[in-house]
Amino acid sequence: MSKFHFIINLEVITTKRIGIIGNGVAAITALREIRSKDSDVEIDIFTDERHAYYPKPNLIDFVAGKRTIDETILYSPDWYEKQSINLLLSKPVIRIDTSSKEIVTSSSTHSGYDSLLIVVGCVPFVPPFEGLSKQSVHVIRTLDDALDIKKAVKGSGREIVVGGGILGIELAAAMKAIGGDPIVVTNINTLLPMQLDEAGSDILLQHLEKLRITVLRGFSCVKISGNNTADGIISEKGDKIEGDLVVIATGVRSNTQLAIDSGISVKRGIVADDHMQTSVSGIFAAGDCMEWRDQWYGIIPWATATARIAAANMLDFGSAKFEGITSSNTLQVAGIDLSSIGIIHPKTSEYESIISSDEQKGTYFKAVLKDDVIVGAISLGDRKIAMKLRGLVNKQTNVSGMKESIFDVE
Repeated sequence: MSKFHFIINLEVITTKRIGIIGNGVAAITALREIRSKDSDVEIDIFTDERHAYYPKPNLIDFVAGKRTIDETILYSPDWYEKQSINLLLSKPVIRIDTSSKEIVTSSSTHSGYDSLLIVVGCVPFVPPFEGLSKQSVHVIRTLDDALDIKKAVKGSGREIVVGGGILGIELAAAMKAIGGDPIVVTNINTLLPMQLDEAGSDILLQHLEKLRITVLRGFSCVKISGNNTADGIISEKGDKIEGDLVVIATGVRSNTQLAIDSGISVKRGIVADDHMQTSVSGIFAAGDCMEWRDQWYGIIPWATATARIAAANMLDFGSAKFEGITSSNTLQVAGIDLSSIGIIHPKTSEYESIISSDEQKGTYFKAVLKDDVIVGAISLGDRKIAMKLRGLVNKQTNVSGMKESIFDVE
């Protein structure tokens, strides 16, 4: 009788597990990138919010009454389920155990990972004003914040928005749209200083005045007045502006606390290399919470570009390198089109600026040149010109023969 001998090699196949902390645009970009390349990898996504994904710009539309809650939320929990993604709502992560590769939540649950992406975005920067703990003092970062502010506007007499950046101006316009009476106060003379110069700011101010939105420049708030509830703000000179709702919109900073608590290198943001890997092997960062080569931008193109690089390297390390972006913003501010790209605040005489403005039309255009090459531009009030200028900057166009017609479009 013949004897047969079989040798069977049993190889244990394990599925890679990816953890993602955060659920903003960088997280969604990474999720889509990962799923497009690997349908089997396990993905756990942790967020401290009770809502699924919504784009941050939708918050302003929600306050303005242009969107319902359902219209504000772009992806419901069902979307994650269809993508085979484990969405963990209301699960704040308090620490990453980098030695055991575990994510630790506030409820003391531990979740393992092979690769981890931190995309926790920004937190509001709130100056140390006296009286911040009073009722009717808000910031806007989440959908729940927007819900609270919208409800408060309907019961207030006057709303004070502290901060003259994009968020402050947009929020004031949203309040106006639902019957509010907002005033914007800023301690500097230029509105949107990251996107406009002083001349462009003056044109925007005229537009806001037509919308009956009051803007007070050069007011340095130091205190929120009132007993238990805010009734106004007070400047360093002792001047008071009365109002029963105060929203602090004085900028943002990278949300780095989790990284600090977990022993991950941090400067202005979470420090990431060309592969978006942090100081800890296997942990990546992208979006507003991270910095790269001492650069940081709180804009959507930065979030999406860095998230794609991180996602690629989480699946196949070394497959993608980040090479930077050109700083740019394209948006609507209180209903007026605004675009800024590249260098808009030249500081030396080697730059040349070409400017055209029309107070009657409410338009302002600026092109910044270096050796006749356009390196930056501002467009306020005309989308077609904005597109033209953006294209010229992106292509690093020599405009020596078109300086007089640089703002012309067909």
